[in-house]
Amino acid sequence: MAFSVNEFARVNRVILIWIFFFALLYLMRAMFGLIFITFIMSFITHSLSKNFHRVTKSRRKFFVFVIYVVFFCLVVWFLRFIFPRILTEAKHFMESLPVILAGVNASLDQLTESYPYFKSGIDQVRATITPEALTSLGLKFGRSTLGMAWKYLSWFFIAMLFSFLIMLDLPDLIQKVRRLRYTKVQVIYEETATNVIKFAQVVGENFRAQIYISTINTFLTYIGLTIIGTGTTALLSIIVFCCGLVPVLGVLMSSVPIALVAVNVGGTKMVMEVLGLIVFIHALEAYVLNPRIVSAVMKLNPVITLMILYIAHSLMGIWGMLLGVPISVFFFSQIRLKDGKNGNGREINGRDSRGNGYKRGVEWFNEGLGI
Repeated sequence: MAFSVNEFARVNRVILIWIFFFALLYLMRAMFGLIFITFIMSFITHSLSKNFHRVTKSRRKFFVFVIYVVFFCLVVWFLRFIFPRILTEAKHFMESLPVILAGVNASLDQLTESYPYFKSGIDQVRATITPEALTSLGLKFGRSTLGMAWKYLSWFFIAMLFSFLIMLDLPDLIQKVRRLRYTKVQVIYEETATNVIKFAQVVGENFRAQIYISTINTFLTYIGLTIIGTGTTALLSIIVFCCGLVPVLGVLMSSVPIALVAVNVGGTKMVMEVLGLIVFIHALEAYVLNPRIVSAVMKLNPVITLMILYIAHSLMGIWGMLLGVPISVFFFSQIRLKDGKNGNGREINGRDSRGNGYKRGVEWFNEGLGI
């Protein structure tokens, strides 16, 4: 039997569509950060404007404009007052690093005297935090951080402009996207629309919740560090906010610099106070904020979350740490079956036809957009 390209494409249509889709994403990988930031800004702005419109019944564009004006003022305030302070504290932190290391070594000496059976492990820690090793690591980290900071800062302002334009014209854009089902790309659109919309909804809800929680943690950390008197509170609070976007592992990442500063300023006593503050804040997050802010579909066992973060970081780097949990939640929701329903409570009877698949996609689209 002769090989037929048309027959092969017809039989393997779904596979070929998704191969094409992921190949397109791969080709756009250099712009992924800009696309992602634009999406998150648009998602959060739409949620806020939808809630305001529901309460006041005023025009949607008016609230979009107000939200971006407020947001722009907050960015200017941050760059004018907070950012210079962060730079000053970062410079002071790097200059005081030898003193911090001396304080850490003194604390390690005390631990060695109190617990001599831990001497071998403490010596390994001491060898890891030598000034030479940390200086080399700091210079390498500093160069990469400055490059990334400049790139993401420029992306941030471009994304703010793009998301503003998208949100102003959102209803018209939605209608134009829906018209794709009447074009030559109808098959591709109807095959991918449902899952792409679902995934976007999961990612948007996850990051909106993480941003809310991280903001609360940052505010509480700033107040706590100010009361304890560690100094460099602005720098440490920003570190807490950035690390807070990474579930579970972000707690450990943000605790290390706080503990180092506490050792230098107040010794072991202040370290214990800081650790108590961290435990209190993240207990509040785990038992109060997460159940109230993060929806049920986002809840994962912490051990599973750490495994997902490790695997995702190995495969995709920093983007894996940010997107690993939403991707996993999306796939878990797709394969979780109960009483003939999927993870979202909708009936499933095998694979839907193209029409039903499109209708389910529109339902998710409308739910996410509140229309």
